Formats: sequence, C-alpha cells, structure tokens
Amino acid sequence: MDGITDPAFRAIVDKIGHPGILYTEFVSADGLCRNPKRLLRTFTSHKTDTPLIGQLFGADPVAMQEASAMLIEKTTITGIDINMGCPNRRVAGHGGGAGLIKTPIIAKQLIAAVKQAIKGSHKPIGMSVKTRIGYNDIITEAWISILLEDEPDAISLHGRTLKQMYTGKANWEEIRKAANLAKQTSTILLGNGDIASLTEAHNHIASFTPDGVLIGRAALGNPWIFQGSIPGIPTRIQTAIRHIELFDELTPTANPLSLRKHLGWYMKGFPDASSIRKQLMHIETTKQALDFLSALSYSE
Repeated sequence: MDGITDPAFRAIVDKIGHPGILYTEFVSADGLCRNPKRLLRTFTSHKTDTPLIGQLFGADPVAMQEASAMLIEKTTITGIDINMGCPNRRVAGHGGGAGLIKTPIIAKQLIAAVKQAIKGSHKPIGMSVKTRIGYNDIITEAWISILLEDEPDAISLHGRTLKQMYTGKANWEEIRKAANLAKQTSTILLGNGDIASLTEAHNHIASFTPDGVLIGRAALGNPWIFQGSIPGIPTRIQTAIRHIELFDELTPTANPLSLRKHLGWYMKGFPDASSIRKQLMHIETTKQALDFLSALSYSE
C-alpha cells in the first residue's frame, strides 16, 4: 500500500499482529536505479524474523533486474514481489502495475529478470507477483495460467479488475479458480480483497484459498486484526505513541506529516474521534504528535 506500509507501520504490525509475511511499499524499478540513495530508505527494516518482501513496479526488464539485484545486495528483504495489480493511472498507464495484464510478454520478461537477479546473488530469495483478476474484463484463468508458466514462488490475487479499482466487492469465486490452477503447480496462491477480520480470513482460507490470504486496508490503525483482538482506547493511544517513536527511530529524516493519517486511523472508537482527528491533521512535528497524544486521558 503506497504511502502506508512504511518502516514504522511494518514494525508496529509485526510486533503486535505477528503476521506471516510483510510487504514494503512498492517502488519504481526505474526510479530505484536512478536514485538508489533516496529510495532504498523505503526498505529500511526493524529487526525481525518475519519474511520481508520488497515490492517493485515497472515495465522495463533491464531496470527490474538491476533494481532487484540492488535490493538483494543492500537490504534485508527475503523476497521480491513484482506489482502487476496497481490500478493507479500513473503506474498502469505507463505499462506497470495492472497494465501488465494487457502485455503478458513483458510480464514474463519481468519475472525472468527478477529470477536472473536472484540466481546471480546465490541467495535464497523468493520471487512473487501481486496482480488482479483482469484489466477491464475478468480473465482470471487465462491470466493466472500465463503467470504460472514461469513458476513464481507465489502469486497474490486481488479479486477485482483494474476497471473496478477498489469499488464493488472482491470476487472470491475467481480467486478460487486461480487457487485451483495453482494447486497443480508449486506456486502458492494467496487471496486478497475485503478481508475485515481474522474470522473472515480463516473462513476465506477454508473456502477459497488454502494457501492463505493477505490483509491490507483492514490493518490500518488496527495491527490487532492479525490476532483477532479488540484493544481499549488507552492501548490504542500507547500504540500510536509507539508508532511515532518507531518513525523517529527508523526514518529520522522522513516527513512527519505522513504520520497524520496513521494517527487518525488509531482513533477509531474514540468518543470524540472526529475532533481528535481534526487536531491531528495540524501536527507538524513528531514532538507535537507525542505531546498531544500523551495529554489524552481515557480509562479502559
């Protein structure tokens, strides 16, 4: 999730939720090759044994291979994911993200490029693809069959087309079709879309994707979702404070304005949540945010 799954967010989710896997924000392979010093900061990580997947996007196999080699050499990632699912016009419109559904030949070249980088590293790095069930129309079986030919270690499939963006409901019947195709291979198939609780996650695994599911938007301000717990307000405040501290520890030069949305998400369930969020939208520094949250007083 671009602009969201930064190092501090990942650390909080990992330490509280203990998910089975973590993904970084996606980064342009071309951009990483041009400006590695700035963009490598995206892959900064807390110390963890949880697999960390570095996510790249683009449509140039040469840049994809170079960027992948850089991640393997200079970061602690344990896998590389090619984003073939982002519906954003700036990404898909330039042939990356979900735009690759329309250009399967390039998609296959990108997979080969990442595999070549991994082979050259002699390290046990995983290779995966994140994608959707189609561009304008649903073509799940044809599209997933093409990707399976190149034997990625995993495919995560969002149950919407690019045309749908994030509207309507995720189509889990199509995800089931993809999972059935993957059963015949060594590729893991993970489902994604509209999972709102741990119970839903378990139900969808049982019914649609035995390999597992991904949780994205439902974890915003809610790292407890992976454990199925519902914390009280004081716990939310203390977690938000810890989030700020991790932001300072892991990304001391990053713009603290990016914290505003995260802190607002933690305020769910507060009696005066709307007022608190409005005040949080005016913070300029991490100290201001810490002082504000520390002054809030609620009992369990």
